[in-house]
Order: sequence, then structure tokens, then C-alpha cells
Amino acid sequence: MSLSRRFDHRFHAPNLAKNQLVMVVGKSEQVYDSTMTRAHAEQAVEELHARIAVTCGHLNVLHAELASLVGEALDGALWEQGGVRTPEHWLAWQTGLSPARARQFVTIARRRDDLPETLGAFAAGELAVDQVAVVARHTPAHNDAEVCALARVSTVSQLATALSKYVRVEPKHDPEPEPEPEPVTGADPRDQLSAAFDDLGRYHLHLECNAIDGAIVDKALAEARDALFQAGHPNVTAVQAIVEMAKRSLGTIGGLGRLDHFRTYVHLDTDPDGGPGPARAWINGGPQLPASLRDAILCDGVIVPLWLKEGRPINVGRARRTIPAHTRRVVLDRDRTCRHPSCTCSRHLEVHHLQHWIDGGPTDAENLIALCPHHHDAHHRGAFTVTGNPEQLDGLEFFDHRGRPIAGSGRPTPPTGPPPDPASPYRHPLGEPMHTKWLWFTDAPVAGPATC
Repeated sequence: MSLSRRFDHRFHAPNLAKNQLVMVVGKSEQVYDSTMTRAHAEQAVEELHARIAVTCGHLNVLHAELASLVGEALDGALWEQGGVRTPEHWLAWQTGLSPARARQFVTIARRRDDLPETLGAFAAGELAVDQVAVVARHTPAHNDAEVCALARVSTVSQLATALSKYVRVEPKHDPEPEPEPEPVTGADPRDQLSAAFDDLGRYHLHLECNAIDGAIVDKALAEARDALFQAGHPNVTAVQAIVEMAKRSLGTIGGLGRLDHFRTYVHLDTDPDGGPGPARAWINGGPQLPASLRDAILCDGVIVPLWLKEGRPINVGRARRTIPAHTRRVVLDRDRTCRHPSCTCSRHLEVHHLQHWIDGGPTDAENLIALCPHHHDAHHRGAFTVTGNPEQLDGLEFFDHRGRPIAGSGRPTPPTGPPPDPASPYRHPLGEPMHTKWLWFTDAPVAGPATC
């Protein structure tokens, strides 16, 4: 939509002078003289766009500086610290960035020697970090200059569409600082499945595997959908088919102990916040459930009471070393993630005695914390120690093998001056349709015959 059309939505209102009108911009209404309306509005938009361009230029320069600092960490292996698994893990810990954003910066830093043209434009403020990340994921070194020129006028989605279709490079990975278990024979390292609850309580599932395994999953989904349809459920969705497959798998579990381990537990608080009100329900270690799901579960569910004393679960103390199932569930639901300061792992958590049972530690919630397998093993190898009260959010203190405190996360330093100036204001992508059939890139140079 052109700029002139953007501001054509005007209307006359009562109680205004002859030459006045009301203009609606966003959620605000302003009264203008009709002879000056278009000029004022266009000037305001141009000034706003200019300020946005300058701000984006500053952001791009600062993001490029952060990518350069990550490169220093990679070159000197400075990210290899106690409890840290990968450069991405270290960067997310130090900066507060999400794991996905941290992966972007590490990917860019790994390709900085291959893509001098793109990284130069990044440092000059001409490209945004998301644009550079797409280039870094897909672009061979010999296509750097032409892809950089394309990136300057393309949106992130246009770049991803164009580059994924024409060029591709395998990502570089730094070796792990500690040996990992041997992979399963025949396993493809590219196979992956991610599953998690988001901040809104929705569940996300993503699977990548080879074509044969994918075809098996696809056929199983088709069979589950057909079985539900034959059972009288019309309009069966793929999500319902996946849930049906999961129910069938859980239905084959034999033995009460194993069944208890894989049962879905929902916590019910009938006295929220110590006062009257509707009962709250949430999945063990997961999000709170909406009222409709809560009521459905209460209509047809098995309720196992957890006895409390002064608001805390009754513990077993020194009576047993192994952690009872109900205590384990309480600890995992309380902690949700690995309690090591640098870790955000929320899967396959293990429960650890702060004071070991053999040293007199009780099997009580106040002496138990959740750790991921990596950090649980690291602790027992002597890589770090931990003390404090796990019942408080910041009640634990971690120390490395030299006795130095392990900080919760990097703390940004407030700026004392203006950010570095970009070489020029950021110019946003054109946003015009891109026909990839007219787009091509230079082939990789062919190595000549070896000479003596």
C-alpha cells in the first residue's frame, strides 16, 4: 500500500471548523487543517521511519559486536567452563538470550572467516542479525558477495526461501569438552525430535527423521485416524491420531511400578493462595490447565491425596534412601528445570540429595533438587558443589571445583555513553515479490589439476 493511500482514510466530524478534519492514525485521533493534513502526516511518517532506521543501525552494529565477541570465545575455547556443554549453552547463560537466539550468534561467529562481505555489512549496520543468520546457515564462501547483495533487499523469509532452494552448507560444530556416550548403531545425527510446553500452556512437537522412518510414522498416523473414524469419530484430526497412538502405547504397559512411572499426573490445589476460590490444576512439571480441562479430569479421574503438614509434604527423613514416587513428583514439579545456574534443561531430570544420604542427609524435599543427567554426573565427579535451601527460588549457591561461586547468569552493564554509530542508517528490505526462477548463484569453483 502506497504512502498516499495509507492516509486517505479521513472523515469530517461535527463541531469542527470548515477547514478542519479528523485523521485516525493507529488508535489516536488528531484534528488537522485539511490543507496541511497530507503534508504533516507524510512528514511525521518519514521522521518516524528515519528514527527507526537509525535505531536498527545501532542494533545491528551492537549485534555484530556480540557476534565478534562470540568468535573470540570460539577461537580461544573460552566458553569451556565448568558445567557448560556447548558455546550456545554458554552464550545463553551469559547474555540471557533464548537458546534459539544464542544458536544464531554462534552460527554467525563460526562463519565469520567464510563470509567477510556479509559480516562487513553486518558490522556497518546494513544487515539485521536474523538476515545474517540465514546467510550463515546456507551460503558457501564463494557465494558471499552475491548473497550479501541479495540480503540487503530481501526479507528474512525471502532469504530463507531463496537460499534453502539453491545453496546449503553443513554447520560447523565444536567438539564437546567432555566425552559423550557412543551413539546407537545406525543412528543418524540429523534425526531429532523436540517436544515442549510453551509459555501459553500449548504443547509443541517437531520431528525430523529419514524418509523410511517418516513413512512408518505416517502410516501409523493414517491407521490411527482410520481406527478412530471406524469407531464412530468423524473428522478425525492428525493431533487426535497422535494422541490415539500414545494411548495405545501406554495401554501396553505391564506392571504397576512401570505404569506409575509413565502415568500423567495433574496437581489439584483446592485451597489456592490460602483462601477461597476456584481450584487450580496443573500438569506435573507443566502448565496450568484451563477450567474446562480441569473439570473434565475431576469428573473422571483417579485422585491420589498428598498429605501435607504445615503446607509441606510429609517426608520420610532417614527412613529410606530411595526417593518415594510422590516425593520425586513434588520435587520435579517444584524445580521444573535443572537447578544448575547455567542450565535450562527440563527433560529427563534426576533428583539429587544435597547432603548425601550416606552422610546423614534426609530424603526430604528440603534436601532434594532436580539436576539434568549431565550436571548430576558432573557434581559426583567433583566439578561443582551446591548448598542452600532448594525451597527458595534463589536459595541455592553453586561453587566450581576451585571453590569460586558460579553466578546465576551474566548481568548486563548499563551503558555509559551512546552506542557506536553505524556506517549508514539501516535500509529495510524492499518487501517486493521475489521470483526464485530468475535467481541463480555462482557454482563452486572447480579445483584444477595438481601441479608439481
